[in-house]
Amino acid sequence: MTPFVEGSGDIRVLVLHGWALDSAVWAAARLETNLDRFTYAFVDFPGYGPNRSDADSPADGIDGMAAAALAAADDLGWDKFAILGHSMGGATALRIATVASDRVSSVVALTPVSPFGTPFDKATYEGFASAYSDPGPTLGGLAPHLSDAQLQNLVARSQTVLDREMWEAYLANWSNASFGSELPGYHGRVILAYGESDPFVSKEYLQETADSLPNASMVAIEHAGHYPMVEAPVQTVRLWEDAFTDKE
Repeated sequence: MTPFVEGSGDIRVLVLHGWALDSAVWAAARLETNLDRFTYAFVDFPGYGPNRSDADSPADGIDGMAAAALAAADDLGWDKFAILGHSMGGATALRIATVASDRVSSVVALTPVSPFGTPFDKATYEGFASAYSDPGPTLGGLAPHLSDAQLQNLVARSQTVLDREMWEAYLANWSNASFGSELPGYHGRVILAYGESDPFVSKEYLQETADSLPNASMVAIEHAGHYPMVEAPVQTVRLWEDAFTDKE
């Protein structure tokens, strides 16, 4: 599971995607990154994108996802790094920070799902699970600032980078996360960023996570919903690169 790496900077960033897309979700944002100051490693979880044909099974829960990402860092020889994660990948970033705190300098979690789990009622859960066959309404509802073309591209990509089995398995992984009680053990800096128009991952949704971390702050991203790296890439890249270079 070798990640795609670009950049030559001293600041190393492990990048983790969310549920519906593989690492290609960062494509628009990659055009805005500073490759002289940063080195980015874009990880694909087992069963996604370039790893789709290689995976016999999905990662086993959030812990399995964290282990897969750490293995990618090990393959690169990275002893210490920052982590950037989106949604499901944001929760995984926080999980890595709790199990390998000495290796993680800081975390930026974009619209992260909760480390305490997301207790859906049966109908809502089944609605998310069944969205694989037609993800447009779900993705569009979560990210109202996407253009029609951007939404169409995300939908088309989603249905080519993972199959239904993976879709349902990773939904179970992130919605059943249960490591929130371990967050106080990570003392590095954490930015919890949410799109101001995200109907799901809101300031209120994130409050329990923020309160559990010793050094966390929440930041709203204007003109963005659940996919700020697509909806507002310039603003979002500036947010995370400033956070990773801030020594305070």
